[in-house]
Amino acid sequence: MASNTYPEFIGISALVEKHSVQVAQFEQWAAEGNWQAFHDNHFDWWAFPIDKPSNYAFAYAVFDQEIAPMKREQLFMNRHRIGADLLLLSWGWHSATGQLLETPAPGQQWANWPIRLAKCARSMWLFGQVQQYESCVEYAQYLQTQGKSFGYNGRD
Repeated sequence: MASNTYPEFIGISALVEKHSVQVAQFEQWAAEGNWQAFHDNHFDWWAFPIDKPSNYAFAYAVFDQEIAPMKREQLFMNRHRIGADLLLLSWGWHSATGQLLETPAPGQQWANWPIRLAKCARSMWLFGQVQQYESCVEYAQYLQTQGKSFGYNGRD
């Protein structure tokens, strides 16, 4: 079973705390209708932890031995789902219905963050958040039908 043994890893407790603070900020932005804040801020490393390094190396990376105890924390799992739902909502996508919002507010639109959508989807997959994962995939497929590029820094 793989684990994050890199010296820069902040640890499960610190990651869960940073995640909780970030999702609380998401909730505040959504309550204020400040959808642009989702597009302008950087948070995907700790909001949607995955099993890959980031600009912060392996500080926020999670593997089997980190994911298993995090999945047992119901509060984390609830906040994880909420984070994905709010991110998708910031792009004008309703996660539960798998459809575009009928009347999105200003700023609720795709913001050309394919890497962020990919990280969110991978994080949902790794943590067994099936409904949110499937909604991310549905949204990506919709964007592709609209001709949106999924290239990011010369990669797909």
